[in-house]
Amino acid sequence: MSSNRPPEKIAGGKFEMEKRLGAGCFGEVWRGIDTSTKMQVAVKFESTGVHAPQLETEAEILKTCSKPTQPQGFVECMWFAREGRFNCMVMELLGKSLEDMVQKCSGKFSVPTVVLCAEQVLFRIEYLHSKGIIHRDIKPENFMFGIKDKVHHIYLIDFGLSKKYWDQRHINMRSKLSMTGTARYASINAHQGTEQSRRDDLEAIGHMFLYFLRGALPWSGLEAKTQEEKYRKIKEKKIDTPLDDLCKGFPVEFKDYLRTVRSLEFKERPDYNLYRQWFRNLRSKEHPTLQDHEFSWNLNNQELAKTLTPLWAVKPLRQPDDQARGQNAAGGGGVLSQIMSFLKCKSSARD
Repeated sequence: MSSNRPPEKIAGGKFEMEKRLGAGCFGEVWRGIDTSTKMQVAVKFESTGVHAPQLETEAEILKTCSKPTQPQGFVECMWFAREGRFNCMVMELLGKSLEDMVQKCSGKFSVPTVVLCAEQVLFRIEYLHSKGIIHRDIKPENFMFGIKDKVHHIYLIDFGLSKKYWDQRHINMRSKLSMTGTARYASINAHQGTEQSRRDDLEAIGHMFLYFLRGALPWSGLEAKTQEEKYRKIKEKKIDTPLDDLCKGFPVEFKDYLRTVRSLEFKERPDYNLYRQWFRNLRSKEHPTLQDHEFSWNLNNQELAKTLTPLWAVKPLRQPDDQARGQNAAGGGGVLSQIMSFLKCKSSARD
């Protein structure tokens, strides 16, 4: 066996590798099997010689997210250790990514499908933020569907670039930083070298929603000779593209969302419940019979519906700054924050 190839068995033979699923700058992902339970698992391998190891951090974040109980939409980290030349992490096996499904749907999603994605994606990021962590690499490849009875559950994955934004208090703003994340979806502030916070994950999610709806973004496919030039052109195009043009032809909720999260201050507590409510209202108004599992590829599959594990009811989560200020968990960010969010919404609706 090549010394560059991950081991075929790990954890004293408890897990055996079956098939390589993918590879990237981080290492490789394999499908494996738990030899004692016969359950299929995913195994992520990272060379211990990489310049900036990420896998141990990712395992720690998954364990943090699993407390006090394992939530929906985050994989369980079953085992992490070093085996020979590799750091290894065993986790729950997932299915297709949102990017896979975009390609399967001829390059774009219908509005009802994006609305269903929005409700779950916003709850996933709210949960991560409630743990004091920002993701910093929002993209369709990092949201995956479950398998079997959870094929309609959207999971947030890949925390290699994630970072704590709260440790006793909110981190301070810094500038002149290199951009972290995926340029296509990154926030304007991230392009400008500003330290990222919750607002940047939320803005990147908004760009992702518009990618789903449009099939391409105005800053996709720009010609450039160097990565630096490409990033500069993407940043300039994002800044220069009016939201009216970006969101033209789609329900106003998508413009309201992106306008609102782009206006957040660095340390401002986002009103996740308000954002979700916009999409819930759109769903009830335009698609009142739409069920949680009825993405365009699952429509009219009544037999499937009978076998699925339902999504949990969404309840607002207490954020770290709520705890610091002693606010209750159901609040968006305090009464003032909710009033300001409402006024922003009303203002954008008049534009």
